[in-house]
Amino acid sequence: MLNIPNSISFVRLLLIPVFVWLALTNNLALACVTIFVASFTDWLDGYAARKLNQFTRLGQLLDPISDRLYILALLLVIYYLELAPIIILVFILLREFILTGLMIYLKTRGITGLPVHYLGKMGAFCLLIGLPGLIFAEAFKETAYIWLTIGWSFSIWGLLLYAFSAYKYFEHAKVVLSKYV
Repeated sequence: MLNIPNSISFVRLLLIPVFVWLALTNNLALACVTIFVASFTDWLDGYAARKLNQFTRLGQLLDPISDRLYILALLLVIYYLELAPIIILVFILLREFILTGLMIYLKTRGITGLPVHYLGKMGAFCLLIGLPGLIFAEAFKETAYIWLTIGWSFSIWGLLLYAFSAYKYFEHAKVVLSKYV
C-alpha cells in the first residue's frame, strides 16, 4: 500500500496546501516552484509504478484525485488573484460537480464507475499546464507574454476537451445504463 509510487503521490497531495498558502501570501515565485515540483511528482509516480511494477488500487485513485485537487487549488488561486474570468472557473467547477453527481447516480444503480476517457485525461493535462501558466505570468512579469500565451492556449484547449469529455461520459453512462434496464 505504501510503496514508492504511492509515497510520491502522497508528497504531491501534501504540496497542495503548501502551494495555496504560498500563492495566497503573495509568494508567487515559490508557489510556481511548488507547482513545478508537484507536476514532476505526477510524472514520477507513474514512471516509478511502471519501472518497479508497483501498481495498487490506491495509486490508481490517488492520481485522478490529485489532479482534481490541484485543479481546484489552481482555480482558488486564480480566482483570488483575479487572473481569469469567473465564467471559466465556474465552468470547470460545474463540470466536476455534474460528473460527480453522475458517478453517484451510477453507483445507486450498481455501476461502480466509468472508464477514464482519454479526452478527460487530455483536458486535465492541458488545464494542469494552462492554469499554472496564468499564475507564472503574474509571478514573472518580464516574461508574462510567453506565460500568458502558454496559459491561455492550454486552458482553452483544456476547457474544450473537458466539455467534450463530459459529453462522452454521459454518452457512455447512457449505454451502460441501458444494459441494466
